Amino acid sequence: MIRSLACTILLAMVELHPANATGQNNAGILDDGGSPPAVLIEKAGEMFSGLLADQVAAQITADLQQAIVEDPSWQSDRSIGTLFLANIFYPKVGIGEYYGTPQVIWNGFDVKAQRPTFVYSASNFAYTTANGRVITPGLMNTDGGSIPKVLHSIGDFTPWGYGPAYIIHDWLFVAYKCGIQPDDDVSFEESAEMIAEMIKTLMETGFVNYDGETQIFPKSKDTLYLIYQAVKSPVARALWNDQASVVCR
Repeated sequence: MIRSLACTILLAMVELHPANATGQNNAGILDDGGSPPAVLIEKAGEMFSGLLADQVAAQITADLQQAIVEDPSWQSDRSIGTLFLANIFYPKVGIGEYYGTPQVIWNGFDVKAQRPTFVYSASNFAYTTANGRVITPGLMNTDGGSIPKVLHSIGDFTPWGYGPAYIIHDWLFVAYKCGIQPDDDVSFEESAEMIAEMIKTLMETGFVNYDGETQIFPKSKDTLYLIYQAVKSPVARALWNDQASVVCR
């Protein structure tokens, strides 16, 4: 299994270069929400299952190797155990803005998948990305973080845990597969980057709910990083390319 091999290697690195148990780096600064690579791989094993967990673990290992290539001092002068990949990733992600509140309609129960189904009804809901692109989802089937369905396996979150972000991400899949302009030009890689940005936006500035209250989600850099790894995995790409996994309305 890729996960177990990668985790063995990284745990050995951490034993050779132990990190402070409080998550502090060598300068004594508390890293908000970040974990060492070995812990990230363990978390991936808890959040995801089977092939997806292995793929995320492999991507974490690749990120670690790339970080060392870019800054060899991590391998010599500094501790691998304090190379918090989520902390490196988080500031690279932009922050956009949500408008309105998404509205969904219950549309029955999928017996095979054992979960309810919903239809997103076009409403006054949109998201503006950090670079100014406005995405306004249209009529579509949705059940939260299910396109890709890999998000259903996140242990601490329901498919609606980051609902506004998941709905926009669902729409990007639908627009691409159904050829719905203007959002059919978003690439798979861009869709992964966008959901990372949309979740970070929920963590930083939040969104205004139906009652007019601004809700800001708890900040978790590890969760953001791991979801990003999941939605850009080969499993997710296969779903992106699977024309049978969408209903065009």
